[in-house]
Amino acid sequence: MVDGLPAPLTTGTDEPWPGFCPGSRAAVESLATTDSGLDLQARLAKRLTKSDDAPLPIGVPQVLAEGQRERLAALARSYYRMVEAVVAAYPQDERLRRLIVAPPELAADLLVVSDPRQCGVHAMRIDVLPQPDGTVKVLETNASTPALLMFFGLLARTWRGFLTANGVPLPVALPAEREHWMADWFLAAARQETGQCPSHVPLLRERGGWRLELDILQRLFASRAVESEEVDLTELRYGPDGPSFAGRPFRHAYFAYLTRDFCRIRHRIDSFVRALQQDEVFVQNRMLGRWVGGSKLALAVMSDPRFADLFDPADLIVVTPALPWSRALACCSDEELARIAHERARYVLKRPLDYGGQGVVIGRETPLARWRTALASARRESWLVQEFCPSPVHGVGPGGEPIRHDLTIGVVGGEMSALLMRTSSEYRVNISRSGVLHPVFA
Repeated sequence: MVDGLPAPLTTGTDEPWPGFCPGSRAAVESLATTDSGLDLQARLAKRLTKSDDAPLPIGVPQVLAEGQRERLAALARSYYRMVEAVVAAYPQDERLRRLIVAPPELAADLLVVSDPRQCGVHAMRIDVLPQPDGTVKVLETNASTPALLMFFGLLARTWRGFLTANGVPLPVALPAEREHWMADWFLAAARQETGQCPSHVPLLRERGGWRLELDILQRLFASRAVESEEVDLTELRYGPDGPSFAGRPFRHAYFAYLTRDFCRIRHRIDSFVRALQQDEVFVQNRMLGRWVGGSKLALAVMSDPRFADLFDPADLIVVTPALPWSRALACCSDEELARIAHERARYVLKRPLDYGGQGVVIGRETPLARWRTALASARRESWLVQEFCPSPVHGVGPGGEPIRHDLTIGVVGGEMSALLMRTSSEYRVNISRSGVLHPVFA
């Protein structure tokens, strides 16, 4: 570290991650190329689709090496507590509000907290990049929608049955592998926080918008005798009993709006926001957890020693080695900005609340003039700047190009509940781009 900036990269980008079990990988990949294995992959691809209804590319499972489950679970617990600490401090801590700049449509909403439970984070993903030395680096947190965690369950259950029937031993299942886990988790969280067991759960999403997991979730709720239907927020009505849809009041809802969609209609849904703020409606992650905990700028807080007072020292010991150097561009010094502008191969720019690989500018694949233009714009809009971390290579594509991968840790209630890998020939491995989704057994 020099002058508060990351040191030059010393590791290569074409090395594999040693955190997988090589023997298990060979056995799984051999079975995956049999007629039965190929048929299984084709059936899974038909069951899962992207948000644009295109088939979701499915890859073969991976198995972690011994000891990795415990290491990742410990990281997930400490990281989760640190995210919750940022969320809880945000409404009162002026330092955080200057750094984690909320969209103007949401800024005032995030300061209204009527109950400490509104500062909790029920479920989130931690996207990490495995490193050639066996460690991982946290790239971002996703608290918007737990869709991939639900996909993990279907993929892992299906592959487990096939692999174990063919003699491949697998570790004990993670919680999200259970068939009804997603519905059971939501219903338990709602009951714990409201004292009521939901019998009706509207699925809130923009009409014609994001609905990646909603078909599956609706079936899972039905299996638990819970009614659900997809509802646009602008279609709700309000009365003495709170919000209602088609004349039916509700107390609990599954929230599937992404940031840009919600901001677009924020001026039309004052009554719904008040219902959230006054605890009249339960939704997963509420507003603070979703848009403060899920902001990429939260990494700038956790990475910066000046905010160490917010966190338990024991959690900092666990998490700090996994945090790449990350800062809010709006708070960088002139010296830091000059270094970032000049040494673009060492940095990545990220729009705080984007998703799916959007709003990401990777310095090493961006021409210098375009990088400097992007940097100026990103500073005005208060983006995150983050140290570029090398990607592990998992294989070789049909054209000889390296296939890179990440890991996605699903965290519910502070515990690791799901584990996935995404592979791609791009640095951005998002499934909304060219990424392929793989369940990981740990």
